[in-house]
Amino acid sequence: MVPEEWPIAVESADRTVDSAHARGPSRLTTVRRDFFLDPTERLSEQERALMTAMLHDLVAALATAIRAAVGGKTADPEPARIVATLGRAGLLDRPNFIRLMLRRADEQRILSAFAGHAGPRRLPLLPKLVSDSDPAVAAAAMALVVARGRRRDGFGQPRVDLSDLDRRDARAMAHAVAVALSPGAEADSRFATAAAKVVDAINPDEALDRAVETLVEALDRLNRADEALVEAASGEGEVALVAMLTARRAGISQPAVWDHLVNAGEGGLALVARMAGFGRRAAARLIADLGSTNGSWSIEEEIARYDELGAEEVAAALKHWQLPPDYRAARTAIGGRHG
Repeated sequence: MVPEEWPIAVESADRTVDSAHARGPSRLTTVRRDFFLDPTERLSEQERALMTAMLHDLVAALATAIRAAVGGKTADPEPARIVATLGRAGLLDRPNFIRLMLRRADEQRILSAFAGHAGPRRLPLLPKLVSDSDPAVAAAAMALVVARGRRRDGFGQPRVDLSDLDRRDARAMAHAVAVALSPGAEADSRFATAAAKVVDAINPDEALDRAVETLVEALDRLNRADEALVEAASGEGEVALVAMLTARRAGISQPAVWDHLVNAGEGGLALVARMAGFGRRAAARLIADLGSTNGSWSIEEEIARYDELGAEEVAAALKHWQLPPDYRAARTAIGGRHG
């Protein structure tokens, strides 16, 4: 039995563990898909928990903003109930949004792995930049600190702001939440208008990625976005800064760089280091630092891959990753076929 001090737990204390599982043929499709998933590609429990919390937090924020835009007294369902409703309808399965949450979970995992590495006598990179002698760098670093602070919940875990989503996802999710809140067809027009107002109020300059980009731009104008900065950021697990610096040097998109950095192994990290033109020291530092957070691949093999990569192979990869994302996706789907 569960102590009475925990009333929420008491309600389900005597239920059997599997009582919440769906039964019958409707469950079979999900079971089959889950059973044959590659274990190396499945979410960890930490990733699942972080992403679930981010999703619930964003839906709650959207619901609050939409109810405020509607005005008057409106229904106030629990975020978990809205998430369940929208999830069953497939309205939350948006690739870019899922990618964003996974990226935030990866960033949290890597930053946590490096927590405390700086030691008591060494000022971490970001606070050091906040007190930089250049006003633009100091202001950009402070803006990043503030932006990160806004994306922490009461327990210090990451959250996603509506400004972090691309416009299509923000619009789709706002309208989906509005539908879940609407009491019926007679109120649909008011709730649709409220959702549109919420989306129109989004300021893309408040996106966390934009704050990182602004800091990198300020440093780059002073010719300080160099390999030394990459090594310093890598040594503290500042993977968001590393990704933006690398993307700028390589001339490819930040999401493409991110995939190479956190899904390292099989030469991916070595390749992106080559595409960015990193020397062996910076590349080795990057590989060793990120390799320490991922035990599923060999650091030595990745460094050997960096040494083996030829100029033609790097140039071909760079040409591919500089293509527009939609074109690149179509090329990958079609493969080597033309016409």
